[in-house]
Amino acid sequence: MTVLQAISLLAPVMGAEITCSTLLPMIINASKDRVPNIKFNVAKVLQAMIPIVDRSVVDEKVRPALVDLTEDPDVDVRFFASQALNSMDNVMMST
Repeated sequence: MTVLQAISLLAPVMGAEITCSTLLPMIINASKDRVPNIKFNVAKVLQAMIPIVDRSVVDEKVRPALVDLTEDPDVDVRFFASQALNSMDNVMMST
C-alpha cells in the first residue's frame, strides 16, 4: 500500500478538519513529484477528497492542483486530472 492509498482510506474516517490540515498538504506536495505514476495517483486521491472537504478548500487548493496536473507532459496524468476536474464539476453542480 502506498502513502497515497493510505491517505485515500484515512481521509473519510479522519474527517474534514484533519484531512485539510494534515493529509491534504501531503497530497498537494506529491502533485509536484517528478514521477508520473505518483501524479496520476494524486489526481485520483484528490478526486476522492472532493466530498470530504469543504467547497472553499476544493476551490482554493484541490482545483488549482488538478488544473496544474492537466498541463503535465504525461498523458495519463492529464487524463486522470481532467477526469477528477469533471467529477468535481458534477459534484459541485449537484450540491
